Amino acid sequence: DAIALAYNTNVKEVEKAFDVLVDYAEVAKRAKEKKLGELGLVIGRPFKVMLAIKANNIEEAFDEVGKPALFEQKLDGFRVTIHKNESKIGLFTRRMENVTKQFPDVIDLIKENVKAKKCILDSEFVGYDKKTGKYLPFQNISQRIKRKYDIEDIAKKFPVEINVFDVLNYEGKDIKNEKQIERRKILEKIIKEKNRKIVLTKKLVTDDVTKAKAFFEQSLNDGNEGLIAKKIDAIYQPGRRVSGWIKLKSVM
Repeated sequence: DAIALAYNTNVKEVEKAFDVLVDYAEVAKRAKEKKLGELGLVIGRPFKVMLAIKANNIEEAFDEVGKPALFEQKLDGFRVTIHKNESKIGLFTRRMENVTKQFPDVIDLIKENVKAKKCILDSEFVGYDKKTGKYLPFQNISQRIKRKYDIEDIAKKFPVEINVFDVLNYEGKDIKNEKQIERRKILEKIIKEKNRKIVLTKKLVTDDVTKAKAFFEQSLNDGNEGLIAKKIDAIYQPGRRVSGWIKLKSVM
């Protein structure tokens, strides 16, 4: 409010800028210079991730995102944005904490299997049982985020699989305003999948309620939380909980 008042600009524009820059000093400076406008996501600088709103069933989800919709499995892991700049890799949580040091086991994996020199990826890190190969609940691996000592030991004890579901910067160009379906196509081109290492989230594009319900059940059987339904022409809106993404979870 203070920045908007001081520089005679719109509060929503200030909020939108903060979601991308996450720095009120930088926002104030740009507001003063009348340069809030459309801000791009920069590799190496964390930002507020886009969030989904809740729906009670598949029919509701279709009402919100339209038909056909892009459905992806909703995983019980923790959100990580991956910033790749040549050989330099940065990992940031949903709260924008830098956790690169806590995940030494994934750095080379990203370098070898992401076929882009520069990019920002949105992903979910999911823990799994080394013996059974099955996914583990978030609580089993959350301790890796806070760990500062014996990092390699805990990495062996609680390995993670990277599930990538979006690309927001590609070869240095901000593409968050590209259509959702087009960003997914780029993602499929640049990710070399390795089971229990790095994969794309399982997807289904459909306008059929029955098929979507079957995919929902499959996701639950795979040990996931449910589905995310996405509007196929949605843009990526940092820091926003909007109807471009809808989450469907099972009843507890």
